[in-house]
Amino acid sequence: MNVLELLSTRHKDWCRMVQSFGCPSHMVEDIVQEMYLRMYKYVNEPEKIMYKNEVNTLFVYISLKNMYADYAKSKSRFQTTDRIPDVVDEGSAEEREEAMQVLVHSIWAEVKTWNWYDEKLMTIYIKQEMSMRELSDETKISLSSIFNTLKNGKQRIKTNCKEAYDTWKEAGAR
Repeated sequence: MNVLELLSTRHKDWCRMVQSFGCPSHMVEDIVQEMYLRMYKYVNEPEKIMYKNEVNTLFVYISLKNMYADYAKSKSRFQTTDRIPDVVDEGSAEEREEAMQVLVHSIWAEVKTWNWYDEKLMTIYIKQEMSMRELSDETKISLSSIFNTLKNGKQRIKTNCKEAYDTWKEAGAR
């Protein structure tokens, strides 16, 4: 007798075990079938799942419990919704583009009001797409000074360009 034949003799017991974990009734059979597949894949000799000439109930119980826990964990990672999202209006593409241009313009206008050091550092960081470490190596400015300058600059942009950002968000940008 092979592993699947041995396990299937107590199919109803396995289903009741899975139900006792609080598993939704529509998933019970699926989890038990997954257990069969896993046992078939990993247990080559039926003697490995036997205890006193019977299928080791504790071994199967723990396997099913772990499989249900994996199912519950994966289910909690994803949120499902019955609502279909609204379709973005095709005519709003120009509005989104215009709002984006206004946002970019307001950010650069804000940066231009800063002292020369902060402005230059932010401009290089954005336009050259350099990391802070690369910037530090190239300019011989300490990494902590660069970090603090950019952090403060980003905060100033968030504070002073909030209105343009909100307009951009309202235009349907993602």
